[in-house]
Amino acid sequence: MMIIMGRISVMIGLWLVGFVIGFIGFILFTALAQALMNLLPFLASMDSYLLSATLSGFVGSIVTIIAVTVWSYSSKSY
Repeated sequence: MMIIMGRISVMIGLWLVGFVIGFIGFILFTALAQALMNLLPFLASMDSYLLSATLSGFVGSIVTIIAVTVWSYSSKSY
């Protein structure tokens, strides 16, 4: 029973972390998109749907790389 509770706790923890990252990302998206449009003027001519998809993909890839890197360092077996 202890193993199941441990797995459930980890799953709930990961779900909560993912939710918080998504929530904060949604709130910060408008400011980040505006900053990118000011920094790179050619983005202003892009469709907003395509810009949001590109930005979401970029952020998702960064989060994935960070998660895999942390996992690989935490589970090293020599």
